[in-house]
Parts: sequence; C-alpha cells; structure tokens
Amino acid sequence: MNSMGALQEMSAFKAAMDSVRTDPPWMTGRHKEAHRWNPYSMEGGSTAAIAGDNFVVVASDTRMSQFDVNVMSRDAEKVHVLNNSIILATSGFYGDVLQLKRVLESRLHKYRFDYRCDMTVDLCSELLARNLYYRRFFPYYTGAILAGIDENGKGAVYSYDPVGCIERVPYSASGAAEPIMIPFFDCQVAHVTLAPEIERPKLTLERATALLKDAFRNSAERETSTGDKINLVIAEAGKPIRQVTVPLRED
Repeated sequence: MNSMGALQEMSAFKAAMDSVRTDPPWMTGRHKEAHRWNPYSMEGGSTAAIAGDNFVVVASDTRMSQFDVNVMSRDAEKVHVLNNSIILATSGFYGDVLQLKRVLESRLHKYRFDYRCDMTVDLCSELLARNLYYRRFFPYYTGAILAGIDENGKGAVYSYDPVGCIERVPYSASGAAEPIMIPFFDCQVAHVTLAPEIERPKLTLERATALLKDAFRNSAERETSTGDKINLVIAEAGKPIRQVTVPLRED
C-alpha cells in the first residue's frame, strides 16, 4: 500500500513538471486584482503671487472641489497671513493645507516667544523648506508659495515642490491652473515674448494686482476647479497687510 502511494505521488509530480514545462505560468496572461488605498485627494483650486520692488501680491480662488465637478465649498481659505510680513498660499489636499499652516504658525509663535520679534520671510522660507523635506517619504500633498517683504523692504516670492525644493522667483503659481497662469506671467511680467525694441512697462502694485485678477479670470473660463472668488492679499513695505475679495464665475 505504501509503495502504491509512493508511485501515485511520483506520477502526480511528473505530471505537474510536464505541465510546467509545456505551459509555464510566466507565458500565460493573468489578471491581477489589487485594492489600493490612497490617503490623498486633490481638492483643486489655484494660487499665485507676484513680487515687486517694495510690495508683493498673493491671490487664490476660494473654490474647493472634488473630482473637478463636485463643489464642496465656495469659501475655502487658501491664503494665510502668518505675521505682518509673511503670507502662505497653498493648494492641493486641503487637510495638508491646514496642517502645514498649523505647523508654521506654531513655529513662528515659538520664535516670537524665544526672540521677542517676528520671523522674517527669508528665515521662514528656509523653515518651510526643511519642514517639507522632513516629510519627504510621506509628503504634504500641497503646492506651497511663501511670500512677503524681506529684510531690505523688497517683495519676495518663494516657490516649493512637495519635498522642499526652494527657489526665490519674481512670480509663481501652483494648483490646477498653474499651466495656464505661468505662460501668462512669462509674457506680462517677465516679458520673455516681447521684441527687444518694445518698451517694457514698469511693474507697479496696480499692474501686478490687475495681472493677478486677469490670470484668475482667464483660468476660471478654462479650468473647472478654479472659481467663485479671488482672495487678494497685498503687502507693502512699511504698511499693514490688506485683503481684497473679487467675485469670479460660480459655475
């Protein structure tokens, strides 16, 4: 009985080997199903900033949407005034937007408690870059722009990617309408498309504000997750920060 069982086992083993040899698994097409969980969601929206000689203007829309069509809020706050000279603009996953704001506010509060003065935008730009880099393996799903008036009274705009790469730029945009706004700013602020003989208009506060309004109106006509209102924050050297709300299309 034992010998018969051993023979049957050997026959089954040989049959399995022959099957693998003639029809190997790696040659057969198989459909693999996997259920993946994504902790992020993109709530749309756009932010932008332009820096001048002694001013900076930061703007965002106020729409928070899901899947580009489901409007969850028409009054979402995406521009945050951190102190008298620092403005944070963020778009993307709104949970990370709020958490990043809380982290920076707590660090600025501790700095104020330790040194009895407000942090400058230059120091805060490095602080934000380090906080983003610390989370590089599970990053904040945001496009951050830090802006303000630096120690020399000049307007400053710092652009970031989600893992903390930092660059000081004359203008920046993030969010869903970034591919629409950046070419517009390249033309109207940097004048990269103007012929050399054409005179470049000076970038004043009024012109920068008008360009941001035009950029968001243009984006709202072409991009569904940008809309409702423009939240403009204006910082000038030696003056308090001002906030202005401008209506946008709501459909």
